[in-house]
Amino acid sequence: DVIGLIKSLKHKDFVVRRHAVWALGNIGDTRGVEPLIQALKDEHVFVRGAAALALGLMRDVRILEPLIQALKDTNLYVKSAAALALGNIGEPAVKPLIKILKDKNLHVQAAATEALGRIGEPAVDSLIQVLKDEHIFVREAVALALGLIKDVKAVEPLINALKDNDKDVRISVVEALGKIGDVKAVEPLINALKDKDAVVKRYVVEALGRIESEMAIEPLIQALRDKNLYVQAAVTAALGKIGEP
Repeated sequence: DVIGLIKSLKHKDFVVRRHAVWALGNIGDTRGVEPLIQALKDEHVFVRGAAALALGLMRDVRILEPLIQALKDTNLYVKSAAALALGNIGEPAVKPLIKILKDKNLHVQAAATEALGRIGEPAVDSLIQVLKDEHIFVREAVALALGLIKDVKAVEPLINALKDNDKDVRISVVEALGKIGDVKAVEPLINALKDKDAVVKRYVVEALGRIESEMAIEPLIQALRDKNLYVQAAVTAALGKIGEP
């Protein structure tokens, strides 16, 4: 029962405490919210991380601020768990998640990216604003999140980002445009076939194959002459997709 589980949060064995945290999250009884918020301060990282994820399962206004505070935890697992949990809250979590996108740890950043992707449309405007961030890894993560959301509002800003100086950012931007699938991106992607980096070109070809616009057929046929075998193989696959009835 809920009362018994709340008592178990004080057990000396962290495994018992963690099981109690998970159980309270799964039951979803609001009596568990305050005790789970307290568990965010548990001495053991696995209990704190589990508490963050369990709170993410609760639909309760009280959880927002404690989860934002948990983003400052010294442990990467706890920070990542808090970011993922905030993805269930929606619009109020957008600003703190965009802030944590700037975390240098890839796991934390990936969790924030996934969370923003889950929030969806309410996160788009804020993400677009950060698409020109000075940090390469932030621009890359923003493009990935916009690709997860697939909102056409992001197409124009992503098209502008095709000129980014960093190839990894350009790859993420190209992938996002391919996932969104808007025909407005076809011509800019055709121009991006001239990218000097073979890996970027391969992603451009795959994105054009995904969008399946007949406008891309002729430029892709030209790209069959590319000296990179991976680009050639991607072109063949893309033409096959576009040519399918």
